[in-house]
Amino acid sequence: MSNNPITPPDYTNSILNVSNSLLKYYHVPNPHPTHKTVDTFLNTQYDHIIYLLLDGLGTNIIKYHLNKSDTLYTYMQEEITSVFPPTTVAATNAVISGRAPIENGHLGWVQYFKKEDTNLVVFKNEDFYTGHKPSENLRDKYLRYDRLVDQIKAKNPHLTTREFMPNIVDPKGPKTFKEQVERVLLHTHNHDQTFSYVYWVEPDLSQHEYGIDSDEIHTLLKELNEEVTSLINQLPQNSLLVGIADHGLTNVEPLPLYDNPELNNLLQRKTSIEPRATNFFVKPHKHDAFEKIFQSSFGDYYQLYTKEDLRKSHLLGNGKEHPMLESFLGDYLAIATSNKMFTLSDKKQHKAHHAGLTEAEMMVPLILYKK
Repeated sequence: MSNNPITPPDYTNSILNVSNSLLKYYHVPNPHPTHKTVDTFLNTQYDHIIYLLLDGLGTNIIKYHLNKSDTLYTYMQEEITSVFPPTTVAATNAVISGRAPIENGHLGWVQYFKKEDTNLVVFKNEDFYTGHKPSENLRDKYLRYDRLVDQIKAKNPHLTTREFMPNIVDPKGPKTFKEQVERVLLHTHNHDQTFSYVYWVEPDLSQHEYGIDSDEIHTLLKELNEEVTSLINQLPQNSLLVGIADHGLTNVEPLPLYDNPELNNLLQRKTSIEPRATNFFVKPHKHDAFEKIFQSSFGDYYQLYTKEDLRKSHLLGNGKEHPMLESFLGDYLAIATSNKMFTLSDKKQHKAHHAGLTEAEMMVPLILYKK
């Protein structure tokens, strides 16, 4: 076990609880506790609710790059946690399902599908290592759930519900956040009662490329803040903006995993999930050797959990376990507690990343503005 301090998810004060507050508000059964602060804001009837998720907007970069007078800082009511792993696949799917990763089965960028014997990039439906595309969409086949907007619409047929996605997700989506905001405003002004889920891919993408404390991120955050200001200024009366992030990021240094043949020779297959929450399937009767080598090589930087340890920790949340979770998880999950990140090749690496258990990755804002 590493001695580095960790920040685990708090499943009474997380993005998952925010979604459950919204479910409860719209008379949909909420499978998890609601969030008290959000409930206080929802203690009235709104014509329009905008649920905004800015990917990678950790509280660390809000505090570093913005002033307390800036909109994103001013209306940050408190800091809440992400889920585990604090990464886009796990966190956004927790938000738009209202269920924890242990329940909806979305764990990370790469998940191993046993029947198809593929390390699948979940959002792309292709093998991470070979690029091979399965003949059917495995996420659709195994990981489907009722989305937040659909759950809400089913109980509130009078309500106009919509998801707003960027063109990186939806080819018809906008290329800029400014355009995204314009579409949301048009939608709210053209309908009597709306619920909108709005996702934007920044500042995550740029932090990966430039690092969390770069000039580029400073400029980007000022621009995002300006557009959110424009959004709240132009919202119709009787509206509520609920703003969150899926996770934060931290600057990282590479830790070459591909360059450790002694360890890799003990594995049944290549690693999966995330570089900072890494899944290891170990050959039979090699577990002791694996633990020994791992701890001596990486024990200062990563905390090693057996599958049983992980279940006991409840890091993945609570609820009925997804039927494929057992096969998704390897014998061990190594979770980053430092600024180091496993690299799986000698290709150019990200300057910042997420999915570990540091405060920077786990803490995100709860932004609430009512008009």
